[in-house]
Amino acid sequence: MSSRSVAPNDTGSISTCPIIEAPVAIVTGAAAGLGRDIAERLHSEGYRIVASDISPRVHEAFGQAATAGTLVTIEADAGAADSGTALVNAALDAFGRIDAIVNNAGVGGPGSLLEDTAVADIEATFNVNVLGVIRLCQAAIPHLKSHGGGRIVNIGSLFATQPVVEGSAYCSSKAAVHVLSQCLALELGPFGITVNTVAPGFMLTAMHLDEVGLQADRLGISAEQRLEQLRQSVPVRRHGTGGDVAGSVLWLLSDDASYVTGQTIGVNGGIRLS
Repeated sequence: MSSRSVAPNDTGSISTCPIIEAPVAIVTGAAAGLGRDIAERLHSEGYRIVASDISPRVHEAFGQAATAGTLVTIEADAGAADSGTALVNAALDAFGRIDAIVNNAGVGGPGSLLEDTAVADIEATFNVNVLGVIRLCQAAIPHLKSHGGGRIVNIGSLFATQPVVEGSAYCSSKAAVHVLSQCLALELGPFGITVNTVAPGFMLTAMHLDEVGLQADRLGISAEQRLEQLRQSVPVRRHGTGGDVAGSVLWLLSDDASYVTGQTIGVNGGIRLS
């Protein structure tokens, strides 16, 4: 969908000038944490946003932005069979187009040894972390193609390539996301659609802090002591923030990254080197 305006040219006659509409991005898992920071950053940079989350808190997360006509919120469970279609329909109903997808919604999964983990818990992790990404991509790809191109950014994890004990479900689900992005990059490149992964490291999110608490209990130390140990293990000596991830996503959605596809951008403070 496009619009045009008229303006006088140097000769005083009237000429038509195209108005470029603000691009539209769908961001999942946007009620809090990384997803909220990503949605807020993209919105501040001029994107129109469809922000989704399984939590009703998503409706309260964006304040005036949600009433300005440039951001809409929707409750959607990434694990539901119709989640992708629901989000695409919401974007088309609100803005008439889709330019970018940011698959951020995810769950931590069971923290247990594989032999002690119920298959149903593993399936639930893959249902959100992998099938949720697939559902939205499948629903959005036809619209990105018809629009002449677009961007897909999937949020992976450091732990897709750095396995941990009691993390079989989560680590393997994020590894699947990384390879899925590469497969889609091959499939969609000819249509002007790039697909990349952003892989956060130790981020100050509620999910990470919950895991830190469990680790601290196992080690017999305080949560703050465990946080400090993790900070000291990172070359830049700090945890990552939502702003760090949002900046990388913004770049991958931009024209500056139009020749970047099938890549995994590690936003991890250099932890892979230590």
